[in-house]
Amino acid sequence: MNPTDPTAPRLPPRPTALAHGILQECLQPGDLAIDATAGNGHDTTFLAERVGAGGRVLAFDVQAAALAAARERVGAAGLLARVDFFLESHALMGTRAEVGSVAVVMFNLGYLPGTTHELITEPGGTLEGLICAMCLLKPGGMLSAVCYPGHAGGAAEAVAVGQWFEALAAHGWRVARYGAIATRRPAPFLLLGRKPA
Repeated sequence: MNPTDPTAPRLPPRPTALAHGILQECLQPGDLAIDATAGNGHDTTFLAERVGAGGRVLAFDVQAAALAAARERVGAAGLLARVDFFLESHALMGTRAEVGSVAVVMFNLGYLPGTTHELITEPGGTLEGLICAMCLLKPGGMLSAVCYPGHAGGAAEAVAVGQWFEALAAHGWRVARYGAIATRRPAPFLLLGRKPA
Protein backbone atom coordinates (compact mmCIF):
# COMPACT_ATOMS: atom_id res chain seq x y z
CA MET A 1 0.00 0.00 0.00
CA ASN A 2 1.30 3.43 -0.96
CA PRO A 3 1.05 5.75 2.11
CA THR A 4 0.85 8.83 -0.13
CA ASP A 5 -2.17 7.45 -2.04
CA PRO A 6 -5.10 9.80 -1.24
CA THR A 7 -7.55 6.90 -1.66
CA ALA A 8 -5.75 4.74 0.92
CA PRO A 9 -7.49 4.31 4.29
CA ARG A 10 -6.32 6.80 6.89
CA LEU A 11 -4.38 5.08 9.68
CA PRO A 12 -5.15 5.62 12.38
CA PRO A 13 -8.61 6.89 11.45
CA ARG A 14 -9.64 10.31 12.70
CA PRO A 15 -11.26 10.00 16.15
CA THR A 16 -14.49 11.49 14.78
CA ALA A 17 -14.67 8.94 11.95
CA LEU A 18 -13.85 6.14 14.37
CA ALA A 19 -16.67 7.28 16.68
CA HIS A 20 -19.12 7.17 13.77
CA GLY A 21 -17.94 3.70 12.77
CA ILE A 22 -18.39 2.30 16.26
CA LEU A 23 -21.58 4.11 17.23
CA GLN A 24 -23.49 3.29 14.06
CA GLU A 25 -23.99 -0.23 15.41
CA CYS A 26 -25.54 1.18 18.61
CA LEU A 27 -28.22 3.25 16.90
CA GLN A 28 -31.53 1.88 15.66
CA PRO A 29 -34.37 3.52 13.74
CA GLY A 30 -36.62 5.31 16.21
CA ASP A 31 -33.87 5.99 18.76
CA LEU A 32 -33.29 9.26 20.60
CA ALA A 33 -29.71 10.56 20.36
CA ILE A 34 -27.91 13.70 21.53
CA ASP A 35 -25.16 15.75 19.93
CA ALA A 36 -23.89 17.62 22.98
CA THR A 37 -21.60 19.89 20.92
CA ALA A 38 -23.25 20.51 17.55
CA GLY A 39 -20.35 22.50 16.08
CA ASN A 40 -20.50 22.35 12.28
CA GLY A 41 -23.09 19.58 12.32
CA HIS A 42 -21.08 16.52 11.28
CA ASP A 43 -22.11 14.44 14.30
CA THR A 44 -25.65 15.83 14.21
CA THR A 45 -26.05 14.70 10.61
CA PHE A 46 -24.57 11.28 11.36
CA LEU A 47 -26.98 10.78 14.26
CA ALA A 48 -29.98 11.99 12.23
CA GLU A 49 -29.15 9.53 9.45
CA ARG A 50 -28.91 6.63 11.91
CA VAL A 51 -32.08 7.24 13.97
CA GLY A 52 -34.27 7.27 10.88
CA ALA A 53 -37.49 9.11 10.19
CA GLY A 54 -39.04 7.90 13.45
CA GLY A 55 -36.11 8.95 15.63
CA ARG A 56 -35.01 12.27 17.14
CA VAL A 57 -31.72 14.06 17.63
CA LEU A 58 -31.23 16.83 20.16
CA ALA A 59 -28.33 19.12 19.19
CA PHE A 60 -26.80 21.58 21.67
CA ASP A 61 -24.32 24.41 21.27
CA VAL A 62 -23.68 27.72 23.04
CA GLN A 63 -22.70 29.48 19.80
CA ALA A 64 -25.36 30.72 17.40
CA ALA A 65 -22.85 30.42 14.53
CA ALA A 66 -22.36 26.74 15.33
CA LEU A 67 -26.07 26.00 15.36
CA ALA A 68 -26.51 27.88 12.08
CA ALA A 69 -23.74 25.81 10.48
CA ALA A 70 -25.14 22.58 11.92
CA ARG A 71 -28.65 23.43 10.75
CA GLU A 72 -27.34 24.17 7.25
CA ARG A 73 -25.45 20.84 7.06
CA VAL A 74 -28.41 18.85 8.40
CA GLY A 75 -30.73 20.68 6.00
CA ALA A 76 -28.49 19.92 3.03
CA ALA A 77 -28.82 16.24 3.94
CA GLY A 78 -32.62 16.57 4.04
CA LEU A 79 -32.79 15.62 7.73
CA LEU A 80 -34.04 18.77 9.48
CA ALA A 81 -37.33 17.14 10.50
CA ARG A 82 -35.41 14.72 12.74
CA VAL A 83 -33.40 17.32 14.72
CA ASP A 84 -34.20 19.81 17.49
CA PHE A 85 -31.55 22.52 17.96
CA PHE A 86 -30.91 24.20 21.32
CA LEU A 87 -28.82 27.34 21.79
CA GLU A 88 -27.76 26.34 25.28
CA SER A 89 -25.13 24.43 27.21
CA HIS A 90 -25.04 20.66 27.06
CA ALA A 91 -25.16 20.82 30.86
CA LEU A 92 -28.90 21.56 30.39
CA MET A 93 -29.68 18.51 28.26
CA GLY A 94 -31.42 16.92 31.23
CA THR A 95 -34.26 19.41 30.76
CA ARG A 96 -34.81 18.16 27.20
CA ALA A 97 -34.85 14.36 27.60
CA GLU A 98 -36.03 11.78 30.11
CA VAL A 99 -33.64 9.77 32.28
CA GLY A 100 -32.88 6.44 30.62
CA SER A 101 -34.30 7.41 27.21
CA VAL A 102 -31.22 8.13 25.07
CA ALA A 103 -29.29 5.60 22.95
CA VAL A 104 -26.14 7.65 22.22
CA VAL A 105 -24.63 10.94 23.41
CA MET A 106 -21.69 12.43 21.48
CA PHE A 107 -19.27 15.15 22.62
CA ASN A 108 -16.71 16.71 20.26
CA LEU A 109 -14.72 19.02 22.53
CA GLY A 110 -12.45 22.01 21.90
CA TYR A 111 -13.43 24.95 19.70
CA LEU A 112 -15.60 25.50 16.65
CA PRO A 113 -13.42 24.84 13.57
CA GLY A 114 -13.07 27.82 11.28
CA THR A 115 -13.52 30.39 14.06
CA THR A 116 -11.45 32.02 16.76
CA HIS A 117 -10.00 29.66 19.36
CA GLU A 118 -10.99 31.96 22.22
CA LEU A 119 -14.27 30.16 22.98
CA ILE A 120 -13.53 26.55 23.96
CA THR A 121 -15.21 23.86 25.99
CA GLU A 122 -14.09 23.97 29.61
CA PRO A 123 -13.54 21.04 32.02
CA GLY A 124 -16.22 22.16 34.51
CA GLY A 125 -19.01 22.51 31.97
CA THR A 126 -17.91 19.41 30.09
CA LEU A 127 -17.97 17.26 33.22
CA GLU A 128 -21.41 18.64 34.08
CA GLY A 129 -22.62 17.64 30.63
CA LEU A 130 -21.04 14.18 30.88
CA ILE A 131 -22.72 13.52 34.23
CA CYS A 132 -26.05 14.56 32.75
CA ALA A 133 -25.47 12.36 29.68
CA MET A 134 -24.64 9.39 31.91
CA CYS A 135 -28.07 9.69 33.55
CA LEU A 136 -29.97 10.18 30.29
CA LEU A 137 -28.50 7.09 28.61
CA LYS A 138 -30.61 3.97 28.60
CA PRO A 139 -29.04 0.69 29.74
CA GLY A 140 -26.54 -0.40 27.11
CA GLY A 141 -26.37 3.15 25.71
CA MET A 142 -23.10 4.66 24.47
CA LEU A 143 -21.28 7.85 25.39
CA SER A 144 -18.44 9.24 23.25
CA ALA A 145 -16.07 12.18 23.65
CA VAL A 146 -13.38 13.35 21.24
CA CYS A 147 -10.69 15.26 23.16
CA TYR A 148 -8.14 17.70 21.69
CA PRO A 149 -5.15 18.07 24.04
CA GLY A 150 -3.11 20.04 21.48
CA HIS A 151 -4.76 23.48 21.88
CA ALA A 152 -4.58 25.94 24.76
CA GLY A 153 -6.78 24.62 27.55
CA GLY A 154 -7.35 21.34 25.75
CA ALA A 155 -4.78 19.32 27.69
CA ALA A 156 -6.37 20.05 31.07
CA GLU A 157 -9.81 19.21 29.73
CA ALA A 158 -8.54 15.99 28.13
CA VAL A 159 -7.02 14.86 31.42
CA ALA A 160 -10.19 15.64 33.38
CA VAL A 161 -12.44 13.90 30.86
CA GLY A 162 -10.09 10.91 30.64
CA GLN A 163 -10.11 10.49 34.41
CA TRP A 164 -13.89 10.79 34.49
CA PHE A 165 -14.26 8.02 31.87
CA GLU A 166 -11.79 5.80 33.75
CA ALA A 167 -13.88 6.18 36.90
CA LEU A 168 -16.93 4.81 35.05
CA ALA A 169 -15.27 1.40 34.85
CA ALA A 170 -15.63 1.02 38.62
CA HIS A 171 -19.40 1.29 38.11
CA GLY A 172 -19.65 -1.50 35.55
CA TRP A 173 -19.20 0.58 32.40
CA ARG A 174 -17.10 -0.75 29.51
CA VAL A 175 -14.63 2.04 28.68
CA ALA A 176 -12.06 2.44 25.89
CA ARG A 177 -9.63 5.03 24.56
CA TYR A 178 -8.47 5.24 20.91
CA GLY A 179 -5.86 7.55 19.40
CA ALA A 180 -2.50 7.94 17.72
CA ILE A 181 0.66 7.55 19.79
CA ALA A 182 4.20 8.93 19.41
CA THR A 183 3.03 12.08 17.60
CA ARG A 184 4.96 15.35 17.45
CA ARG A 185 2.21 17.20 19.28
CA PRO A 186 -0.59 15.83 21.44
CA ALA A 187 -3.04 14.06 19.15
CA PRO A 188 -6.83 14.07 19.44
CA PHE A 189 -8.28 10.89 20.92
CA LEU A 190 -11.64 9.21 21.34
CA LEU A 191 -13.14 8.03 24.62
CA LEU A 192 -16.07 5.62 24.61
CA GLY A 193 -18.22 4.28 27.41
CA ARG A 194 -21.08 1.76 27.33
CA LYS A 195 -23.58 1.95 30.18
CA PRO A 196 -24.26 -1.37 31.91
CA ALA A 197 -27.28 -3.15 30.45
